[in-house]
Amino acid sequence: MIHLNFLYGFRHWFFTFSLMLLVLLSVILAWQKYSDSDLFPVTHIKITGDLVHVQRNRLQRIILPFTERGLLHLDNRRLKERLLQEPWIDSVTVKRLWPDTLSVNFTTKKPVALMANNDLLDQKGNIFNAGYVDPTSLDLPFFIGPAAQQKYLLQTYQSLYPLLSSLTLKIKLLQFIDQQCWYLRLSNGLSLYLSRTRPNLQLERFIKVYPDVIEGKVSMVDYIDLRYAHGMAVKFKTRVV
Repeated sequence: MIHLNFLYGFRHWFFTFSLMLLVLLSVILAWQKYSDSDLFPVTHIKITGDLVHVQRNRLQRIILPFTERGLLHLDNRRLKERLLQEPWIDSVTVKRLWPDTLSVNFTTKKPVALMANNDLLDQKGNIFNAGYVDPTSLDLPFFIGPAAQQKYLLQTYQSLYPLLSSLTLKIKLLQFIDQQCWYLRLSNGLSLYLSRTRPNLQLERFIKVYPDVIEGKVSMVDYIDLRYAHGMAVKFKTRVV
């Protein structure tokens, strides 16, 4: 009786051990199979986004090394981090489209102004390098101001430039001078000085008198100083008789 119980117990143990070993071997074989980069090779790369300032060929050269181990082992996080190092790319979405396609969608930074050293300022107030793009070809205003004050410059610009739309004028240069005042050069060549505080109110005063008082004399004006409580000073290039 004891002998039979021993045999029964041994058979049960051997069956359990064999089953566990079979499962383990199956897992190992499956892992080896799915770790093969040839199982889900990337045969298509789909790139979508604004390609005006981003070169498709450059993105493809960046992406290709990440696809060498196949779609299953592609490191989405590292690929995204690498693409975000490109100067014009603002955000990236990387997706696997089974069984053979990698989808990369990106958005680009929107330049608002030129800064020193041919850098650009984006819509969020961040400075970035223009890369292989000639920044002077973008027809943007130029900002000059203290270091780390670019967001203040952007905020002021965004409050002033809509006011000039009624005159079909644009701000070509915005400078914050010695923490004291604003200097503007407009698209018609006119120069303006505004106070540091509430410059929009002074610009509105200029806009009211521009059509009747200034527009016909722009070529004769050196600059207009609007830093007065109830008026302005006009300096002419030549004496007006």
